Amino acid sequence: MAFPLFQLPILVIKLVLETMRLLDLFVLTSSSSRTKRIVKNLVTIRNHNMRIFMTSEAFMFDFRPNSDPSFEERSYFLFGKFHQPKDAFYLKIGSNDRISSKFVKATDGTAVLRIYWNKTFLISTQLYSTIFEVFKLPLKVVQMDFEGVETCRNWINWNNTTLHDASIVEIMGKCDFRTYTCILKYIRTENELAIRVEPTEYPSVDPEDPEIIENLNVERTKLLIKHGRWITMQQLKAIKASDISLNKVSFTDFQINSILRDLRDSEEVTNLKRLKICFNRVANPETVLEGIDVTEDLMTPVDAMNQWSFEMASGRKCTVIYAEYESDVQEFGFEFRVGI
Repeated sequence: MAFPLFQLPILVIKLVLETMRLLDLFVLTSSSSRTKRIVKNLVTIRNHNMRIFMTSEAFMFDFRPNSDPSFEERSYFLFGKFHQPKDAFYLKIGSNDRISSKFVKATDGTAVLRIYWNKTFLISTQLYSTIFEVFKLPLKVVQMDFEGVETCRNWINWNNTTLHDASIVEIMGKCDFRTYTCILKYIRTENELAIRVEPTEYPSVDPEDPEIIENLNVERTKLLIKHGRWITMQQLKAIKASDISLNKVSFTDFQINSILRDLRDSEEVTNLKRLKICFNRVANPETVLEGIDVTEDLMTPVDAMNQWSFEMASGRKCTVIYAEYESDVQEFGFEFRVGI
Protein backbone atom coordinates (compact mmCIF):
# COMPACT_ATOMS: atom_id res chain seq x y z
CA MET A 1 0.00 0.00 0.00
CA ALA A 2 1.34 3.40 -0.97
CA PHE A 3 2.19 5.84 1.83
CA PRO A 4 0.53 9.27 1.23
CA LEU A 5 3.55 11.20 2.50
CA PHE A 6 2.70 14.60 1.10
CA GLN A 7 -0.83 14.52 2.44
CA LEU A 8 0.50 14.56 6.00
CA PRO A 9 1.02 17.73 8.10
CA ILE A 10 4.20 19.57 7.17
CA LEU A 11 5.97 18.82 10.47
CA VAL A 12 5.24 15.11 10.08
CA ILE A 13 6.59 15.20 6.51
CA LYS A 14 9.77 16.84 7.85
CA LEU A 15 10.21 14.16 10.55
CA VAL A 16 9.74 11.35 8.01
CA LEU A 17 12.21 12.86 5.55
CA GLU A 18 14.83 13.35 8.25
CA THR A 19 14.77 9.61 9.05
CA MET A 20 15.71 8.69 5.47
CA ARG A 21 19.20 8.01 4.15
CA LEU A 22 20.78 10.65 1.99
CA LEU A 23 20.64 8.47 -1.13
CA ASP A 24 16.95 7.73 -0.53
CA LEU A 25 16.30 11.46 -0.29
CA PHE A 26 18.20 12.04 -3.51
CA VAL A 27 16.13 9.42 -5.37
CA LEU A 28 12.99 11.02 -3.95
CA THR A 29 13.98 14.48 -5.23
CA SER A 30 14.26 13.13 -8.79
CA SER A 31 10.58 12.13 -8.90
CA SER A 32 9.27 15.68 -9.46
CA SER A 33 10.17 19.34 -9.13
CA ARG A 34 7.65 19.65 -6.28
CA THR A 35 9.29 16.84 -4.33
CA LYS A 36 12.72 18.34 -4.90
CA ARG A 37 11.50 21.69 -3.61
CA ILE A 38 9.93 20.12 -0.51
CA VAL A 39 13.09 18.17 0.38
CA LYS A 40 15.27 21.22 -0.23
CA ASN A 41 13.12 23.41 2.05
CA LEU A 42 12.47 20.91 4.85
CA VAL A 43 15.66 18.87 5.18
CA THR A 44 18.99 20.32 6.27
CA ILE A 45 21.98 17.96 6.11
CA ARG A 46 24.49 19.45 8.54
CA ASN A 47 26.60 16.46 9.56
CA HIS A 48 27.76 14.96 6.23
CA ASN A 49 30.53 15.68 3.77
CA MET A 50 30.99 14.60 0.16
CA ARG A 51 33.99 13.00 -1.54
CA ILE A 52 34.40 12.47 -5.28
CA PHE A 53 36.66 9.75 -6.71
CA MET A 54 37.36 9.66 -10.47
CA THR A 55 38.95 6.81 -12.43
CA SER A 56 39.03 5.72 -16.07
CA GLU A 57 36.22 3.22 -15.36
CA ALA A 58 33.87 4.98 -12.95
CA PHE A 59 33.09 8.05 -10.89
CA MET A 60 32.12 7.57 -7.26
CA PHE A 61 30.30 10.02 -5.02
CA ASP A 62 30.89 9.16 -1.37
CA PHE A 63 28.78 10.63 1.46
CA ARG A 64 30.01 10.29 5.06
CA PRO A 65 28.77 11.63 8.41
CA ASN A 66 31.31 13.82 10.16
CA SER A 67 30.70 11.96 13.43
CA ASP A 68 31.41 8.51 11.95
CA PRO A 69 33.64 8.60 8.82
CA SER A 70 33.55 4.77 8.64
CA PHE A 71 29.85 4.83 7.71
CA GLU A 72 29.20 5.84 4.15
CA GLU A 73 26.76 5.89 1.28
CA ARG A 74 27.96 5.80 -2.31
CA SER A 75 26.76 6.51 -5.80
CA TYR A 76 28.65 4.96 -8.73
CA PHE A 77 28.64 6.06 -12.35
CA LEU A 78 29.95 3.35 -14.68
CA PHE A 79 31.97 4.05 -17.85
CA GLY A 80 32.07 1.93 -20.98
CA LYS A 81 29.99 -1.16 -21.66
CA PHE A 82 27.73 -2.66 -19.02
CA HIS A 83 24.61 -4.78 -18.69
CA GLN A 84 21.63 -2.78 -17.54
CA PRO A 85 19.72 -4.76 -14.88
CA LYS A 86 16.11 -5.72 -15.58
CA ASP A 87 14.90 -4.40 -12.22
CA ALA A 88 16.44 -0.93 -12.69
CA PHE A 89 14.42 2.22 -12.04
CA TYR A 90 14.79 5.59 -13.73
CA LEU A 91 16.11 8.84 -12.30
CA LYS A 92 15.96 12.42 -13.52
CA ILE A 93 19.36 14.09 -13.25
CA GLY A 94 19.74 17.50 -14.80
CA SER A 95 18.18 17.52 -18.27
CA ASN A 96 18.05 13.71 -18.48
CA ASP A 97 14.97 11.97 -17.09
CA ARG A 98 15.49 8.28 -17.97
CA ILE A 99 18.76 7.33 -16.34
CA SER A 100 18.81 3.66 -15.32
CA SER A 101 19.67 3.15 -11.66
CA LYS A 102 19.61 0.44 -9.00
CA PHE A 103 20.31 0.12 -5.30
CA VAL A 104 22.91 -2.56 -4.59
CA LYS A 105 24.77 -3.62 -1.46
CA ALA A 106 28.55 -3.49 -1.36
CA THR A 107 30.52 -6.30 0.26
CA ASP A 108 31.00 -4.15 3.38
CA GLY A 109 27.28 -3.47 3.68
CA THR A 110 27.53 0.11 2.38
CA ALA A 111 24.44 1.50 0.68
CA VAL A 112 25.25 1.98 -3.01
CA LEU A 113 23.26 3.62 -5.78
CA ARG A 114 24.62 2.39 -9.11
CA ILE A 115 23.83 4.52 -12.18
CA TYR A 116 24.11 3.19 -15.74
CA TRP A 117 24.72 5.86 -18.38
CA ASN A 118 27.26 6.14 -21.18
CA LYS A 119 27.71 9.90 -20.87
CA THR A 120 29.09 9.50 -17.39
CA PHE A 121 31.10 12.72 -17.15
CA LEU A 122 28.15 14.89 -18.19
CA ILE A 123 25.77 13.22 -15.74
CA SER A 124 28.39 13.39 -12.95
CA THR A 125 28.63 17.17 -13.25
CA GLN A 126 24.85 17.46 -13.21
CA LEU A 127 24.60 15.11 -10.22
CA TYR A 128 27.09 17.21 -8.26
CA SER A 129 25.13 20.38 -9.06
CA THR A 130 21.88 18.75 -7.93
CA ILE A 131 23.33 17.37 -4.69
CA PHE A 132 24.94 20.68 -3.82
CA GLU A 133 21.77 22.61 -4.66
CA VAL A 134 19.54 20.41 -2.48
CA PHE A 135 21.81 19.32 0.39
CA LYS A 136 24.62 21.92 0.46
CA LEU A 137 27.18 19.26 1.47
CA PRO A 138 30.75 20.52 1.92
CA LEU A 139 33.22 18.90 -0.46
CA LYS A 140 35.93 17.11 1.55
CA VAL A 141 38.03 15.29 -1.07
CA VAL A 142 38.40 15.25 -4.85
CA GLN A 143 40.59 12.36 -5.97
CA MET A 144 41.53 11.89 -9.64
CA ASP A 145 43.28 8.71 -10.79
CA PHE A 146 44.76 9.49 -14.22
CA GLU A 147 46.04 5.99 -14.97
CA GLY A 148 44.57 4.92 -18.32
CA VAL A 149 42.98 8.35 -18.93
CA GLU A 150 43.67 9.70 -22.44
CA THR A 151 43.12 13.38 -21.68
CA CYS A 152 43.15 15.19 -18.35
CA ARG A 153 41.69 18.53 -19.46
CA ASN A 154 37.99 17.73 -18.88
CA TRP A 155 38.63 16.59 -15.33
CA ILE A 156 40.91 19.55 -14.58
CA ASN A 157 38.43 22.03 -16.05
CA TRP A 158 35.61 20.59 -13.94
CA ASN A 159 37.78 20.81 -10.84
CA ASN A 160 38.86 24.38 -11.59
CA THR A 161 35.35 25.69 -12.30
CA THR A 162 33.35 23.77 -9.68
CA LEU A 163 35.35 21.60 -7.26
CA HIS A 164 38.34 23.81 -6.42
CA ASP A 165 37.07 24.60 -2.90
CA ALA A 166 37.44 20.96 -1.77
CA SER A 167 39.46 20.53 1.42
CA ILE A 168 41.94 18.41 -0.53
CA VAL A 169 42.48 17.72 -4.23
CA GLU A 170 44.48 14.52 -4.70
CA ILE A 171 46.02 13.33 -7.99
CA MET A 172 46.78 9.60 -8.25
CA GLY A 173 47.96 6.91 -10.70
CA LYS A 174 50.63 6.96 -13.40
CA CYS A 175 50.93 9.03 -16.55
CA ASP A 176 53.50 10.29 -19.04
CA PHE A 177 55.40 13.45 -18.22
CA ARG A 178 53.44 15.56 -20.70
CA THR A 179 50.21 14.78 -18.83
CA TYR A 180 52.04 15.26 -15.52
CA THR A 181 53.15 18.79 -16.43
CA CYS A 182 49.64 19.56 -17.71
CA ILE A 183 48.28 18.63 -14.28
CA LEU A 184 50.91 20.73 -12.49
CA LYS A 185 50.33 23.80 -14.64
CA TYR A 186 46.55 23.88 -14.75
CA ILE A 187 45.11 22.26 -11.62
CA ARG A 188 43.63 24.80 -9.20
CA THR A 189 42.64 24.52 -5.56
CA GLU A 190 41.97 26.86 -2.66
CA ASN A 191 43.22 24.43 -0.03
CA GLU A 192 45.42 21.31 -0.06
CA LEU A 193 46.88 19.83 -3.25
CA ALA A 194 48.49 16.37 -3.16
CA ILE A 195 50.28 15.34 -6.37
CA ARG A 196 50.78 11.59 -5.82
CA VAL A 197 50.69 10.68 -9.51
CA GLU A 198 53.90 8.99 -10.71
CA PRO A 199 55.48 10.02 -14.03
CA THR A 200 56.36 7.06 -16.26
CA GLU A 201 59.29 9.10 -17.60
CA TYR A 202 61.28 12.19 -16.71
CA PRO A 203 62.25 15.13 -18.95
CA SER A 204 65.56 15.38 -20.75
CA VAL A 205 65.41 19.20 -20.89
CA ASP A 206 67.65 21.77 -19.23
CA PRO A 207 67.37 20.87 -15.51
CA GLU A 208 67.53 24.54 -14.54
CA ASP A 209 64.53 25.50 -16.73
CA PRO A 210 61.70 26.46 -14.32
CA GLU A 211 59.04 26.33 -17.07
CA ILE A 212 57.61 23.03 -15.80
CA ILE A 213 55.80 24.61 -12.86
CA GLU A 214 56.00 28.34 -13.48
CA ASN A 215 52.19 28.53 -13.59
CA LEU A 216 51.52 26.26 -10.61
CA ASN A 217 48.93 28.24 -8.65
CA VAL A 218 49.31 27.01 -5.08
CA GLU A 219 49.70 30.21 -3.09
CA ARG A 220 48.41 30.01 0.48
CA THR A 221 47.83 26.26 0.16
CA LYS A 222 49.38 23.03 1.34
CA LEU A 223 51.27 21.18 -1.40
CA LEU A 224 52.54 17.59 -1.50
CA ILE A 225 54.55 16.18 -4.41
CA LYS A 226 55.29 12.49 -3.90
CA HIS A 227 57.58 11.92 -6.90
CA GLY A 228 59.80 15.02 -6.94
CA ARG A 229 62.90 13.72 -8.68
CA TRP A 230 62.37 16.27 -11.46
CA ILE A 231 62.28 19.32 -9.14
CA THR A 232 65.23 21.70 -9.33
CA MET A 233 66.23 24.49 -6.96
CA GLN A 234 64.78 27.13 -9.29
CA GLN A 235 61.51 25.23 -9.55
CA LEU A 236 61.32 24.97 -5.76
CA LYS A 237 61.60 28.75 -5.56
CA ALA A 238 58.69 29.04 -8.01
CA ILE A 239 56.34 27.27 -5.56
CA LYS A 240 54.56 29.83 -3.38
CA ALA A 241 52.63 27.47 -1.08
CA SER A 242 52.86 28.02 2.67
CA ASP A 243 53.24 24.29 3.45
CA ILE A 244 55.37 22.20 1.05
CA SER A 245 56.27 18.50 1.20
CA LEU A 246 58.56 17.10 -1.50
CA ASN A 247 59.40 13.39 -1.61
CA LYS A 248 62.08 11.51 -3.57
CA VAL A 249 63.95 14.70 -4.50
CA SER A 250 67.50 14.64 -5.85
CA PHE A 251 68.87 17.61 -3.89
CA THR A 252 72.39 17.33 -2.49
CA ASP A 253 73.35 18.37 1.03
CA PHE A 254 75.05 21.46 -0.45
CA GLN A 255 71.80 22.45 -2.20
CA ILE A 256 69.80 21.99 1.00
CA ASN A 257 72.38 24.16 2.75
CA SER A 258 71.75 26.90 0.18
CA ILE A 259 68.01 26.71 0.96
CA LEU A 260 68.80 27.30 4.63
CA ARG A 261 71.13 30.19 3.80
CA ASP A 262 68.39 31.84 1.71
CA LEU A 263 65.94 31.46 4.61
CA ARG A 264 68.48 32.87 7.05
CA ASP A 265 69.34 35.89 4.90
CA SER A 266 65.79 36.82 3.85
CA GLU A 267 64.67 40.05 5.52
CA GLU A 268 61.13 39.70 4.15
CA VAL A 269 58.43 37.88 6.11
CA THR A 270 58.00 34.89 3.81
CA ASN A 271 54.71 33.12 3.14
CA LEU A 272 56.46 29.80 3.80
CA LYS A 273 55.63 28.18 7.14
CA ARG A 274 56.83 24.63 6.56
CA LEU A 275 59.09 22.91 4.02
CA LYS A 276 59.73 19.16 4.15
CA ILE A 277 62.29 17.58 1.79
CA CYS A 278 62.65 13.78 1.68
CA PHE A 279 65.17 11.62 -0.20
CA ASN A 280 66.38 8.01 -0.38
CA ARG A 281 69.80 8.47 1.20
CA VAL A 282 71.49 9.32 4.50
CA ALA A 283 72.29 13.02 4.77
CA ASN A 284 75.26 14.73 6.42
CA PRO A 285 73.79 17.31 8.83
CA GLU A 286 77.17 19.04 9.22
CA THR A 287 77.19 19.84 5.50
CA VAL A 288 73.54 20.94 5.55
CA LEU A 289 74.12 23.27 8.51
CA GLU A 290 77.53 24.61 7.42
CA GLY A 291 77.75 28.37 7.91
CA ILE A 292 74.45 28.51 9.82
CA ASP A 293 74.68 29.61 13.45
CA VAL A 294 72.31 27.04 14.92
CA THR A 295 71.41 26.01 18.46
CA GLU A 296 70.77 22.32 19.05
CA ASP A 297 67.41 21.69 20.69
CA LEU A 298 67.38 19.11 23.45
CA MET A 299 63.66 18.41 23.06
CA THR A 300 62.95 16.81 19.67
CA PRO A 301 59.74 15.50 18.09
CA VAL A 302 59.00 11.77 18.17
CA ASP A 303 61.04 9.86 15.54
CA ALA A 304 63.27 12.89 14.88
CA MET A 305 67.01 12.19 14.91
CA ASN A 306 68.11 15.79 15.56
CA GLN A 307 66.62 19.26 15.84
CA TRP A 308 68.23 22.71 15.62
CA SER A 309 67.01 26.31 15.40
CA PHE A 310 68.35 29.67 14.27
CA GLU A 311 67.16 33.24 13.90
CA MET A 312 66.43 34.61 10.43
CA ALA A 313 67.27 38.13 9.25
CA SER A 314 63.54 38.90 9.42
CA GLY A 315 63.63 38.23 13.17
CA ARG A 316 61.64 35.01 12.90
CA LYS A 317 62.80 31.63 14.19
CA CYS A 318 63.52 28.71 11.86
CA THR A 319 63.52 25.16 13.24
CA VAL A 320 65.40 22.41 11.37
CA ILE A 321 64.45 18.77 11.97
CA TYR A 322 66.36 15.78 10.56
CA ALA A 323 64.44 12.49 10.65
CA GLU A 324 64.00 9.04 9.18
CA TYR A 325 60.49 8.46 7.82
CA GLU A 326 58.39 5.34 7.44
CA SER A 327 57.76 4.69 3.74
CA ASP A 328 57.72 1.96 1.09
CA VAL A 329 61.51 2.44 1.00
CA GLN A 330 64.00 3.84 3.50
CA GLU A 331 63.61 7.61 3.44
CA PHE A 332 65.33 10.46 5.26
CA GLY A 333 64.60 14.14 5.19
CA PHE A 334 64.79 17.64 6.60
CA GLU A 335 61.83 19.66 7.77
CA PHE A 336 62.08 23.44 8.10
CA ARG A 337 59.49 25.23 10.22
CA VAL A 338 59.42 29.00 9.88
CA GLY A 339 57.99 31.10 12.71
CA ILE A 340 56.24 28.09 14.29
